[in-house]
Parts: sequence; structure tokens; C-alpha cells
Amino acid sequence: MKIRFITLLLFQSVVFTAQVSNKVKELAKPLDTISYAESSHIGIGGEKSKIYNHFKNLSKAANNNELYYFAKNGSNALKLYSSQELFKRDDKRFLEIYKFYSENPVVMKYTMGCVGERESITYYLKNEMLAAKEIISLRDSLLQQKEDKLIKIQLKQIEALGYNKLSQENIDLYLKEIQKINSEKKR
Repeated sequence: MKIRFITLLLFQSVVFTAQVSNKVKELAKPLDTISYAESSHIGIGGEKSKIYNHFKNLSKAANNNELYYFAKNGSNALKLYSSQELFKRDDKRFLEIYKFYSENPVVMKYTMGCVGERESITYYLKNEMLAAKEIISLRDSLLQQKEDKLIKIQLKQIEALGYNKLSQENIDLYLKEIQKINSEKKR
């Protein structure tokens, strides 16, 4: 039974790896062995995170299938960042990933600004959804106001964060579904 399972895992790995383009594989190399993640800006001075920027370059080139592969099979940094990106792209497989890490917890360090914590990937994904809910609410509010330079800048920043494909309804659906996943886990 173990041999059959290992063979299946190896076959799956080869098939999925073949589906990741060479360009995306190259962009993923700096993140292959990173076991932690960072927000876009870290430290007291708010320096740009090199790890996060590597992923942003990767995400520009990667399609959703490639991100899904990394969300399940990458380093901890790739697992978290790719899962978050699937959520931002409103890819429903995000819920599969959330359920997978709910059933198979991965604990990792995440540094946001100058504060680091060790939690499960599902903890960080839920926080991403809650933050997105606030960001989308702000975006929707800004869109209803008379546009000026400041509003344009704020909307551009929200778009740069990658939240342009989400709506409050999408986020509410995701939050409801993860609530179900979490309640099933407690049983």
C-alpha cells in the first residue's frame, strides 16, 4: 500500500511539474527553500521585502494552475503566497487549499512589518480574507466619491495589492465556506 501511495505521489509531482512553465520555474527558484513569509514591507523602516517581491514577479507570470501547484507543493513561502494570490484572483480552488491545510496543518513564521508570529497557514489565509473585506469596502466607498488625485492614488494602491477581482459578495461566500470547513474540523 505504501509503495502504491508513493508511486502516486511521484507521478502526481511529475505531471504537475510538467505543467509549470520553465519561466515560472525559474522565477520560483529563489523561493524554493524559504520556510517563512513576509509582508510587502518589513522592519521598523518599512523596507521592501525581497521574498515578497520575488513572489510578486512570479505571480505576474504564473497562471492560476501554476499557483495552485505551488500552493500545494511549494515551499512554505510559496504555499502561503500562492494560496493568497488564488484568493485575490477569485479562484474557487482557494477553498480546496484552505480545506487541505485545515486537515493537514502547516505552521510557519510570518513577518508583517516588524512583528513576526508562528501560526498555521489557515490562520494567515483567514486573516487575508478579513483584511480583503476591509480593503474592498474602502475601494467601494472610494468609487462612490467624486474622483480626485488622492482617490486615484488610493484606488491605484488597492489595485496594486491585487484586490481588483474581488467583491464583498465573493469574500462573504469565502468566509461562509471556511466557517463550514472549520466547523466540520471541530466535529
